[in-house]
This record gives sequence, structure tokens and C-alpha cells, in this order.
Amino acid sequence: MDFKVVGGVVLGVVIGLLLAMSILPSQPAAQKPQCPTSVDLIKQRGKLVMGTSADWPPYEYVEGGAVVGIDVDIARRIAQSLGVGLEVRDMKFSALIEAVKRGEVDVVLADMAITPDRERQVLFSIPYQVDSSVVIARRGAPIRSVEDLRGKAVGIQVGTVQEDWAVKTLGNFSKIVRYDKVYPYMVEALRKGDLDAIVVGGVVGRAVVKRYPEFEIVMSTGVRYSAVAMPLCAQDLKLEVDKVIYGMLQSGEMERLISSWVEKWLYS
Repeated sequence: MDFKVVGGVVLGVVIGLLLAMSILPSQPAAQKPQCPTSVDLIKQRGKLVMGTSADWPPYEYVEGGAVVGIDVDIARRIAQSLGVGLEVRDMKFSALIEAVKRGEVDVVLADMAITPDRERQVLFSIPYQVDSSVVIARRGAPIRSVEDLRGKAVGIQVGTVQEDWAVKTLGNFSKIVRYDKVYPYMVEALRKGDLDAIVVGGVVGRAVVKRYPEFEIVMSTGVRYSAVAMPLCAQDLKLEVDKVIYGMLQSGEMERLISSWVEKWLYS
């Protein structure tokens, strides 16, 4: 498969806290709100809770009643590094950010792209992959540019960078059809002709067109960086997650992991 992974590391660790000002000696210092997750809390619980949306093969999908895929294996490696088990919670992609902010899950792994808006809400690990978003249409369809999507029905998943791109780029002249699940719903809608095109991540897109040769990638919409999301306050957890991801990138384990899952899904 044609994909690249990131080999660099930027550890943005906040090492200081603002001190309260003008506190009377008789008054106790204000308590900092407890972070909804931390390395200590995860170890005390004995498991890392991962949030995902299991409709994005080969990153996460349901097989034999269990959620499996690239992101699940990355989460398992993080859990092993922490010395705990792993619990996977499947939900709508659009609900993942709020779930991690509220502490319903410790981490989100869902091929989630780093965006400025998301960075204001959650803390991201170093990227574990660089990818692009792609537009897929039926093979031979007269779609090769944004202008060719004028008046066409285009499928996207709610809450994704692909939805952001579609709204900004196509919103004035295309019919944008939103789905909670990409696979199989968006893919089947394209196969039946209910959609003229769909917009998905590059690795997912390349896997889809190999599995369904009646489709083809007709254009790319730019670079995106996939990372693990955590609560903004979980700096200690970010250090542990970054350490695992960096090790997997440096050793080549991440590349092997992604390749193996792509091949498994394509030929299963």
C-alpha cells in the first residue's frame, strides 16, 4: 500500500502551573479540578478505555463480534506499556471528542486527524501517520475535479475532516449526504448509485477501491495527520502514549502493523 508514517517527535509538555494570587492565609488554596484520566487512574482501574467508531476499516471495524483493526492494535500496545488491559467502546465518530473530554474514555483512536478546532478541545499525541483524504467515484464516472461534483450527491461521515472539506468546498453547489457510519453504509450507497462520490481517508480509500474494483480514486483533498486524542489535562498520559508511538515508528512496527491490517481487510 502507498502510505507514509511520521518519524519525528514533538513533545509539548506543560511543566508549570499558574499560582493563585492574593489568597488570605486563613483560606485554603483552591483545588485544581481533577483530570478525568491519568496514568495513575488507569493503572488503579487496571484497564485503558479506548473510544472509537468501528466503521472505518482497516483502522477499526467489527469482526466476529469484536472491534479490531489498526487503531485497536495501537491502543493494545499502549495498554501493554502501562501494564493494564484494554476496553474498546464503539460509538458515533461525532461523539468521540465529547466522550474523552468527559472522561467516558481515556483515549480516542479512530484515525482522527489533528485540526485547530480539535486541538482546542483535546490533547493530541504525536502523529502516527501522515495521510490524505480522497474522493472515490464509480470507475469511469466523469468526475476528476471539484467542479465535476457540481450538482452531485457526495457522501461524508459526520464529524470528520472530510465533512469540513465538503462543507467548505462543495457546500454551495453539491448535495452533501451525511452518514454516521462509513462502512458499509456509505460504500453501499455508492454501489447502488444513491451517491455519486464519497470522501474518506486515503488509506481507507485505497483499501476500498482494491476491494471494490468498480470504484476508483478521482482526486485527493490534501494532507492530514492522524493521532491519539486525550483530555487536555492528561499530560502524563500523553508522555506514555508518545513514547509508545515514537518507538513503533522508529522500529518500523507501525508500518508493518498498518500494512498487515490493510492486506487482511482487503482479502478477508
